[in-house]
Amino acid sequence: MLSSLAGIPQPWLDELYDSSALVTDPDGRAAVLNEMAYAAGRRKEVDANVLSDMLELSEAARTWALLEHEEAWAMGLLRYESAEEWEMDEPERIVVGRTPGNAA
Repeated sequence: MLSSLAGIPQPWLDELYDSSALVTDPDGRAAVLNEMAYAAGRRKEVDANVLSDMLELSEAARTWALLEHEEAWAMGLLRYESAEEWEMDEPERIVVGRTPGNAA
């Protein structure tokens, strides 16, 4: 299924427009977009010009998301907390993962 936007596949556009996922993980989402674009090219769903456009849009989305991510950090919308901080407020909270920068 193709969109009307220059022959770009709609599933790829759906991923591109998922701004929450982009802001949360700019590099990871851009990698997904790139892989989806290359896969569409390998399947001959898009020609070389459309593939090039998709890759440019992916990089533009990544750049936008990095800026939004930094702004969210500056505004205090995102932050890292240690398990000890969580347990002070929510003693029954289940903690998964670790704080970046600390040894596992």
